[in-house]
Amino acid sequence: MKPNGQTILEQLEPLSPLDLKACATVSDIVNGMMQCSFGARMLGEVAETLTEWAIENRRVEIICDARPDDQIWNFFARIRKFAPSFHPTYATHFIESGVMAGNGLIVGPIPGYLEQEISRRIERKIFVNSHFQCTPGQVRDGHFPDVVFSDPSLIIPILFHVLRESVRGEYSSVGDLMTSLEICTGVGKEVVHGAHTLTKMLRDPECTVMLTLSGAMTIAKMQLLVADLIETGRVKYVAATGALMAHGLVEGSGCRHYKYDPQFSDESLAAEGLNRVTDTIEPETNFDHIEKIVAEVLDGYDGREDICSSRFHRDLGAYLEKNFPGERAILSAAYRQRVPVVTPAFTDSELANDVFVHNVRRVREGRAPVVFNQERDTAVLFDLATSAKRLGIFTIGGGVPRNNTQNVAPLIEIYNARLGEQQPAGRFFYACRVDPAPMSLGHLSGCTYREGGTWRKFDFDGQFAEVHCDATIAWPFMQKFALEKLERG
Repeated sequence: MKPNGQTILEQLEPLSPLDLKACATVSDIVNGMMQCSFGARMLGEVAETLTEWAIENRRVEIICDARPDDQIWNFFARIRKFAPSFHPTYATHFIESGVMAGNGLIVGPIPGYLEQEISRRIERKIFVNSHFQCTPGQVRDGHFPDVVFSDPSLIIPILFHVLRESVRGEYSSVGDLMTSLEICTGVGKEVVHGAHTLTKMLRDPECTVMLTLSGAMTIAKMQLLVADLIETGRVKYVAATGALMAHGLVEGSGCRHYKYDPQFSDESLAAEGLNRVTDTIEPETNFDHIEKIVAEVLDGYDGREDICSSRFHRDLGAYLEKNFPGERAILSAAYRQRVPVVTPAFTDSELANDVFVHNVRRVREGRAPVVFNQERDTAVLFDLATSAKRLGIFTIGGGVPRNNTQNVAPLIEIYNARLGEQQPAGRFFYACRVDPAPMSLGHLSGCTYREGGTWRKFDFDGQFAEVHCDATIAWPFMQKFALEKLERG
C-alpha cells in the first residue's frame, strides 16, 4: 500500500485490445497501439510525440546515416512539406552544422562517431532502428520511452501517414500505406509481400488456413485480431501457446491488463501479486478469476474419457459465450465457428497448473482425474490436413505451435509409408510468418519455408512470405489490408 492509500494496481493504467474493425485509417491503428504492449506501444507513443512536435511547430533534427538514394529520404522530404520545423540532415552534415536542438529523431544505426555529438547537442531524442541503439540508460527492463526498435523502412512510412493525417487532415488507408511501402526495401517491402500473401490465402475458396500463435500476443492486446480472422470463416485451425490462451481467457472473461509503471520496483509488484510481462501487468487476481471458470468446466467431465486441449478449449469457449456474451475473445469466436484451438505444449501454462491442482483435489475426493491425451489433438490436425484441397499457414512468432502444425506433412508421409496408406501429402501451398528472428540464429521453430520444402512440408510452387518484424507492429497493418480486400470480394 502506498502513502496515498492506493494500491499499486489502482495507480496503473488499464490497457485495451486493438480493434481493427473500429479503425479506418493508418492513424486510427497507430492510436490504438498506444493501449497495447511491446513494439506496438512504442510506435504509438513515438507517433503521439512527433505529432505534438509537428502541431506545435517545434524544431526537430532528423538525423539519418542512410545512403542518399535510400527511399527513406523521400519520406523525410514529404514530411517536411507539411511539417517545416522538421529538418532532415545526413549524419555527417549534422556534425558539421554545429546545431544545438531541443528535439531529435535519429533514424537507423548510429555510427560510433555520432553518439557523443547526439548526446551532447540534442536534448530529447527519439530513436528508430532495429539495432536496439539509444542513449545509455534511456530504456530499461519493461520501459521503452522514445524508441521504436524496428526497421525504419517500415516505421518512417507509417509515421509519415500518421503525421500527414494529424497535421493536414489527409487520411491514409492501409492500402495507401502498402502503396508507399512498395518502393521501400527491407522490412517495409516484406510487409507488402506478407499482406498480399495473407490476402491470397484468405481469398482462395479451396484453401484451409491454419493459424499458429506464440509470444504474449493476447497480453499484447492482439486478441481481437485473432477473433477477426476466425470470424471470416477462412481460418479452420488455431495452434497457440498455453500462456497465450490463459491471458486470452483472462481478457475474454472481463478482466484487464495494465500498463507497467517503472516507478514501482519488481519487488513491490511481487509483494502485491502483480505479474509483469515485459511492459504489461497481469494481476494474480486475474488467474484466481479464471481458475473458477476452469474448475466449473472441468467439473463437467466425469473422468471416464480422455480429453484433449481442443475439446477443453471448445468447452471454455462455450462457457464464455454463455456467461460473457459482451466480451469478444479467441475461444468464444472459435466456439461459434467450430474451429479447433490446440495447445501442443499444454502443460506449459497457467491453465495446465489449474488442471493439475484440480485433479489432485478430485483424487482426494475419490473422483477420477481428467486425463489429457495429446494424440487426440494430433488426430484433429491429421484429419483436417488430409481432407483439405489446399493448405495455408499464417504464423505469428514460432515455437511449438508453428513446428507442431508444420509437422503434419512429415506425419502423413511416414503414415503412408509405414501403413501402406495413400493420404494426401498435406503440404502447405501458402505460408506467411511474422517473426523478427533472422535465419542465421537457427531458432526459427520450424525453419524457413525453403528449408521446410526439403522436409516436404511446403509446396515449392506455392507462395511464401517471411516478415522479419515485431508482430505487434506489422501484423495489424497486414491483416487490415487483407480483410479489406476480402470484404470487397
